[in-house]
Amino acid sequence: MKEKSRIVTVTLNPAIDRVIVVEKLTVGAHQHGQTVLRVPGGKGVNVSHALAAMKTPTTATGFLGADNRVDFLPLLSNPLITDRFVSMPGRTRENITLADPEGTDTHIRDRGLAVDDKALDQMCDVLAELSNSQSIVAFSGSIPPGMNGEAFARLVGVCVSGGARVAVDSSGEAIRAIRDKKLWLLAPNELELVQLLDRNITTRDEQLTAARSLLKRVEMVLLSCGKQGAYLLSKNRTYHACAPLPNDWVRNTVGCGDVLLAAFLGGIWGGQSPREALVLAIATAAASAAHPATATWDDYVLEELLPQVEVHEA
Repeated sequence: MKEKSRIVTVTLNPAIDRVIVVEKLTVGAHQHGQTVLRVPGGKGVNVSHALAAMKTPTTATGFLGADNRVDFLPLLSNPLITDRFVSMPGRTRENITLADPEGTDTHIRDRGLAVDDKALDQMCDVLAELSNSQSIVAFSGSIPPGMNGEAFARLVGVCVSGGARVAVDSSGEAIRAIRDKKLWLLAPNELELVQLLDRNITTRDEQLTAARSLLKRVEMVLLSCGKQGAYLLSKNRTYHACAPLPNDWVRNTVGCGDVLLAAFLGGIWGGQSPREALVLAIATAAASAAHPATATWDDYVLEELLPQVEVHEA
């Protein structure tokens, strides 16, 4: 039986994100550190978290290790997030950031929990149940060990066949595997655009030409360009939007791309035009950069930035 229509986020390789502050970090030394943050993460998880902050319900799915599934309860107990994660034996990976207040942050990324054929089949069944003509299904993040591009394309294909509007924000082998799929939205950053088309792309004009080439099979491309904002391309329009966020407001840019996608999806879901959703997405992503926590923002900052977003046709 099909679930009621809603936005579905798919996080195939989630993680617990842990930030440890280490003053004057020295490689090879024995030093004291303080854990300042330990939260459930992963790109799709961030999208659900952001949409919940916008009062937009989502169904969150993906793979979780049964041994530490409890660590995701603070997120999944939110009444606006329906838990449809597939559990597997073992532990979900834990990523560590060593933050040196006087130096450069060091990021340590675990490989993730290996997915077997049984779990992959279960995920296909879940996505087939969640996909219908009224649903948006957003795949975000990397693929875990045990999965290849072909398996990722299979999962995307299940949702496309079910009639869902499918959005993909991934990289590497996964994003190359779906280059021939007819999708509703692709949301690459500048590096992922290069990976997707497997050719050298350097100038902005080359990026936009490359993104437009994707519109033969994709309805829209949301190209994230960091401080330079984002471009939204469709067959008839190309918009560029940017929020004037002062440099001294920037606190944490991790997860801003996930917020960009979340707010765009939330805007569309709420009945906005693509242009209006782009403005909302840019302002919300900028507000997230002004907050110390990942994929989080203060509403008063968002309200201040919204009327300042510059948007024009490119």
